[in-house]
Amino acid sequence: TPLLAMPKKSAIKTSLFAAEEREQKLDRKGDLLSTLNQHVNFVALATEIDHIAPRPSDKRGGRPPYPTELMVRVLVLQHLYNLSDEALEYQLLDRLSFQRFCGLRHS
Repeated sequence: TPLLAMPKKSAIKTSLFAAEEREQKLDRKGDLLSTLNQHVNFVALATEIDHIAPRPSDKRGGRPPYPTELMVRVLVLQHLYNLSDEALEYQLLDRLSFQRFCGLRHS
């Protein structure tokens, strides 16, 4: 009689809550960006930037601009980690902590 192959155990979690568990683990390990997010009011900062340097309200079409708060967060990441535009784009696609910091986690 042939033995049935037992499925191998894996440390990789594929449960419904795996992403949430990864985020909790990031928090336990000490996510610098999460700490920064707790101490800087990025909404107020973006509002001030929009007040000082308002965006043109040109309705000629094209893709709408990204929100100011997102752009401020992206510039903070770029400066903190000394990233080129291309490297920053890659890291935003790849890194959970960058996605969380910029509010792109579920987009």
